Amino acid sequence: MDGTYGNYLSSYFVMVFRRTVLASALVFVTGCSSDDGSSSGDGGGPPPAPTTGNTSPIGNPGAPGTPGTPGTPGARNGGTQPLTPTQVSQIESGACAGWKAEVESLPALIQLVIDVSGSMDDRAPGTGNRNKWVVTRDALRDAISGLPAETGVGALYYPNRDTQRAMQARDVSQCVRVEDIIPVGILGANGDAKREELLSSLGEPNPRGSTPTHDAYKYAFDNGLNPSRLSGERYMLLITDGAPTFSQGCVGDGQTPVATNPIIEEVKRAHAAGAKTFIIGSPGSEESMDGKDARPWLSKAAMEGGTATAGCSENGPDFCHFDMTESSDFAAALKDGLAQIAGQVVSCAYSLPPAPAGRTISTESINVIVSGSGGDAELVLRDDNGDCNEGWQLVNNQVVLCDATCNRAKEDLGGKVALHFGCGSNVLPIE
Repeated sequence: MDGTYGNYLSSYFVMVFRRTVLASALVFVTGCSSDDGSSSGDGGGPPPAPTTGNTSPIGNPGAPGTPGTPGTPGARNGGTQPLTPTQVSQIESGACAGWKAEVESLPALIQLVIDVSGSMDDRAPGTGNRNKWVVTRDALRDAISGLPAETGVGALYYPNRDTQRAMQARDVSQCVRVEDIIPVGILGANGDAKREELLSSLGEPNPRGSTPTHDAYKYAFDNGLNPSRLSGERYMLLITDGAPTFSQGCVGDGQTPVATNPIIEEVKRAHAAGAKTFIIGSPGSEESMDGKDARPWLSKAAMEGGTATAGCSENGPDFCHFDMTESSDFAAALKDGLAQIAGQVVSCAYSLPPAPAGRTISTESINVIVSGSGGDAELVLRDDNGDCNEGWQLVNNQVVLCDATCNRAKEDLGGKVALHFGCGSNVLPIE
């Protein structure tokens, strides 16, 4: 690569996404060209003229599953092209000609609804003498500690109090400790108040009482997630170890399983309001107190909540929720389940930024670079024709990474994704 690259870079807008588990901070740095083709930096003049130049397009990247030759008009079949550290450095340093802005991408908002009924005091498989709540608590503590600052999280533990039987409807506070709800709020950095509040709350519940799942879920959605005015994809996460023993209105004897269809309808209502629901079935949900398998209703709830896995069945054996009952090590299974959920809520779609005053963004002049935390980097090539396994596509004015490319970007927590505007897609002058 040589000095001619500066001529191309002076017309770029650069948007850098710093990847984390559930959300990402967005930075874009630009030295942009005016509409008449001139460029300006802090001093208002053109950048220094290059002494040498070569404007050859990139050649065939040769990456697996990458047909076509990028650089040829119309050759937009996706793929990736490895970049050297020098190339990445010249792209990033050459683009920042004096105009910089930092914004945040949309966070994921997650309301936790955690079963701490008496049965969560039972021993967890494969964990020595630890009970199911201790395993759950430790896994959640690790998960919350690892979430990025931009993530919104809330929590409600249920029942988190002793429960008494009642055959007539009563206030939800009679079977759920609602005063301890933590509504969704932005975590902030390590040590910030919201993050510390959530981490501290994990040490408070002691397993006791029965299982008012309907009241707890509804209260958590209506008072924890739904009122939030924060922007972002919305999720509920329900972790429970079996059948509910109180119907809505805290009705029940606390021992006999109650109908689950109303809870499924509640999950469906939340989905219609814009919140998907993940379900984790802890050990014990394979057999409820009446001897029946409780997993089908959890599976159905995941289906109605919009989080069912492909090819799953409501009645198993491949259930649609995260079924932990078959694992010999609950701690490992739960950690893996939470990681899978984190992977699903991370988006690989990036909205185009507004152009600076007097400039325009051409959707035909977008290039994408993914840089890993270990120093590796790749140019991600546009795919207008294929099934989008490697590369990126433009969908609803958003850059969307293809499946395999997206998965690599999400796995590298310290990596970044950058969008460059100014050169035609797939024709950066990289030698």
